[in-house]
Amino acid sequence: MIELDYLISLVSERFTSDERYRRGHLSILAPAPGTKVLGMHTPEMKKVAKDLVRSGEWREQLELWGNSAQLTGPEGLTHEERMIWGLVVDYAEVSLSERFELMEKFIPSVDNWALCANFCCNAKWIRKEDKERVWAFVRGLIISEGEFRVRVGLVLALAHYLDAGNMVRTLESVAACGFDDNAPYYIRMAVAWLFAEALCKSYETALPFIRERRLSSWIHRKAIQKARESWRISPEQKQELSKFR
Repeated sequence: MIELDYLISLVSERFTSDERYRRGHLSILAPAPGTKVLGMHTPEMKKVAKDLVRSGEWREQLELWGNSAQLTGPEGLTHEERMIWGLVVDYAEVSLSERFELMEKFIPSVDNWALCANFCCNAKWIRKEDKERVWAFVRGLIISEGEFRVRVGLVLALAHYLDAGNMVRTLESVAACGFDDNAPYYIRMAVAWLFAEALCKSYETALPFIRERRLSSWIHRKAIQKARESWRISPEQKQELSKFR
C-alpha cells in the first residue's frame, strides 16, 4: 500500500525550495481550486503505479482511494494519488469488463486536463480486437454529462480513434453531438484539439468539417488555430485554413 509520506519523499527538492519553479509547475497543471498538489513528476508517478501493479496490492489501493469520503477538493485525494490511480487502471492486467468498472470508479476523480491526458494517452490496453467494445464505452462518455467525464471520452477518441479505419466515424460522432459555445471550456478545448489533430493526421478527411462549418464558432476557430500552429500542416494547408477563420 502507498503511504502519503512515501509519495512526498519522491517530490523534487526544487518544487519545495524554488517558489518560481513551483508556481510554474502549478500553472501548467491548472489544478482545480483547493487541490492538494505534492509536486511529483510523471516518471516517478509511473514508477509508483508499475510497482503497485507488480506488488499485487493495486486492487486494495484503488479500493482505498475509491472509498475516500471526498475524491477531489481540499479534503480529497492529492493530484498525484489520482494520477497514479489512473495509471494503475491503465497498467493492470484485467479483462475489458473489469477495466470499464475500474474506469467508472476513477473518472469522478478527474478534475483537470493533466489527469485526463495522463490517463487517456497511457491507455495502451486498447487492442485492435477490442476497439468496437471500447468505442461503445468511449461514445457513452462523450454523450454523457459532466465536463471532465465528457472530456475523458473525447481525449480517448482523440488518442485512439483517429486512425484511418475510425477517423470518419469519430469526427461524425463528435460533430453530431452539437457542442456549442456555451459548453464547458474543457469540453470545447477537447473537441477543438480533436479536430485539429484530425487535420494534422488526415487533412483531406477532416477538412470538410471545417469547410462546411459543422462546429460551433468558438470550436471552429480554435481547431483552425491549433492546426495552423502545427508543423505537420503544410504552408499551403495553413493558407487554405486561414480562409475559413
